[in-house]
Amino acid sequence: MTDPQAPQATSPSAQPAESASNQPGLNRPEVSSPKAVNNKSQASQKISFGLLWLFVVLLVAAVSLGSLFGLRQITAQQAVVDNLRGQFDQQQQALELQQRMLSENIEKEMVEQQLGVQKTLDEMAEQMSGFSARLLSLSSVNRDEWKLQEAQYLLRLADQRLLLEQDSQNALALAISADDVLRDIDRADLMPVRKLLAEEIAVLKLAGIVDREGIFLRLAALGNQIDSIPFVEPLGNQQDFLVEEVVPENETFKQTLTRKFYSALHRLSAYVRVRDHGQAINAVLPPSEQKYLQQNLRLMLEQAQVALLRNEAQIFTESLVKAQNWINQYYALNEQAVAAVNELQALQEEEVAPELTNFSNTSSALADYIDHKDQIAAARRGVRP
Repeated sequence: MTDPQAPQATSPSAQPAESASNQPGLNRPEVSSPKAVNNKSQASQKISFGLLWLFVVLLVAAVSLGSLFGLRQITAQQAVVDNLRGQFDQQQQALELQQRMLSENIEKEMVEQQLGVQKTLDEMAEQMSGFSARLLSLSSVNRDEWKLQEAQYLLRLADQRLLLEQDSQNALALAISADDVLRDIDRADLMPVRKLLAEEIAVLKLAGIVDREGIFLRLAALGNQIDSIPFVEPLGNQQDFLVEEVVPENETFKQTLTRKFYSALHRLSAYVRVRDHGQAINAVLPPSEQKYLQQNLRLMLEQAQVALLRNEAQIFTESLVKAQNWINQYYALNEQAVAAVNELQALQEEEVAPELTNFSNTSSALADYIDHKDQIAAARRGVRP
């Protein structure tokens, strides 16, 4: 065992070093340890990595914000496109429904007119049967009575033309024929009947004659030409460039230069046209909307045809005005479009529903005259009417 109070042995190398360090006259430079140097380098590296990561985070945040803004713009544009597409689909469905309803109404009107015509024909057949029985029951039938029956029949046919077909031309011809028949009878007591007939004929003449067949065919021809109207006016004709120039003999250099200048100017004029339309010109429609517009134009013309047959002057005019406005708005001012607009304006000036009269007063007066004659004839024969 060692003694705890025994002096500890010191190494000889440590004592000089300690003594040297304790000497006041000696100054030694301080030397940094490797551990301190490593700590400083690690701290600088951490700061660099922190700045790098901060830059990366800011860059990622900027890219994310830009992507989010772009995505919102694309979403908004897609919503606008979907809204427009939905509106076009709704308009197309509405037009198809309108066209289907229009076809159903036309068929219904045709069926009702056929039923009305058949009912009128049945009534006329019954009346003719009654007339035949009445004529056979008479013991003595003279020529004047036959003429009166013929005039009454012609007046009823004229009323039928006006009521069912709105045909003033044929009705006027039938009324004039009835007046000729009454004139051939040559009786003074028929003057009141002829006076009423002359007044109704005059009113019908003043109303004018409507050429429904001609107007209907003009609308149909215009509808067939809708697809041939160009939306953009062609600039020039290719044949203008294929015409060979006639070069005169002994042409001088000045004449050649002048001829070439005017030839180049002529070719340039086929490509460049300056026009002052006096109004704003819309952009050319895309092909899908061009087909949609052409279909609407044909539908307006068909609607005008139906209004013509049904004597609806307001619908007829409004349909033509709407078609004219569409051509002025969406078509270029070319020759075909101008011709179509002029034809629509001419059709608007046509009178399609004039105020027509009927021959009910004359028919009633003539029927009373015939009944009065029959009563007189029966009284003369001693037969009670």
